[in-house]
Amino acid sequence: MMKKSFLIALVALMAAGSVAAQQPVQPTLKHGSGQHCGNCKHHGQHGGPHAKKQVAALPEMQYNEDGIEVTLLKAYPKAKSIKKDGNLVGVYDAKGKLMGFAVYSKPASDDIKGFNGETPVLVTLNKKMVITGVYALPNMETPRFAQRVEEAGFYDSWNGMTFKEALKKEVDAVSGATFTSTAVAKSVRAALQSL
Repeated sequence: MMKKSFLIALVALMAAGSVAAQQPVQPTLKHGSGQHCGNCKHHGQHGGPHAKKQVAALPEMQYNEDGIEVTLLKAYPKAKSIKKDGNLVGVYDAKGKLMGFAVYSKPASDDIKGFNGETPVLVTLNKKMVITGVYALPNMETPRFAQRVEEAGFYDSWNGMTFKEALKKEVDAVSGATFTSTAVAKSVRAALQSL
């Protein structure tokens, strides 16, 4: 009997967890209602269950010895130098020949949040301004949701489009990672709109 009760409780707990997946918690109670909302100033002053969660900073971006960001090197492994023109980054090889372009979504995407935080991206383009890739930058997104987006081929959704075509494209969210994929799509749009 005890095993049966335990199994029922376990199944109920798992079901509740799957329903809550990709659903951000948003307090709806107001201070003074007799219940705790977690948003009023004094809740953040204690270490108890009502203390506000500290927001972690994004991981630092990494650079190689030439000062080129490592995510950019995934798209352009032979890159030796870059030159910025506003938000557009020209990427050059060792002989100084233009290989293509890149644009980072940050800071335009700073207010776009996925399930757990910012989802900045790097968009690469060829010399004809056709998108050749979208890459996730260091982020605080929940790894399992970020992985679902990656495995679904979501980042390839814009490949082969001009940036103008990509701005008009409506991309379907990834099932099971709706908040993450929607935020990635918004970050891509923010990057392209900054050009």
